[in-house]
Amino acid sequence: MDRLANTAYWTNLSSYFGRGGKLLFYHGVSDPWFSAEDTVNYYERMAAESGGMEMVRETSSRAFRVPGMGHCSSGATLDRFDLLSAVVNWVEDGKAPDAVVATGPAFPGRSRPLCAYPQHAQYKGQGDPESAGSFECK
Repeated sequence: MDRLANTAYWTNLSSYFGRGGKLLFYHGVSDPWFSAEDTVNYYERMAAESGGMEMVRETSSRAFRVPGMGHCSSGATLDRFDLLSAVVNWVEDGKAPDAVVATGPAFPGRSRPLCAYPQHAQYKGQGDPESAGSFECK
């Protein structure tokens, strides 16, 4: 019965993805209730059972970890980002989101890219260190 009620077991989403479904995840790395590693674990299991990580990332799903963010928002972080436009662009224009720009009131004037897992933002070594444009996903 646990497998029917516990969504952590619902990892084979190949039927959903096979019909063109797209799914974006995000999780605050400083979430005090649920570990971001639990979401990464689910994402990796889901990808493995739904066609493999490469195929799932290319066609169906992306996950974004948000440094410093608590549960769904808040904290000393950049917690303002638009995943709705990202998924709409993926569905309507076929452009998968490799990164989403984040801002937030905790750091006025700062922006950073949230990179699709397993990548992370890395400073390019030049440019404004407060600007997302000075970072790349690696």
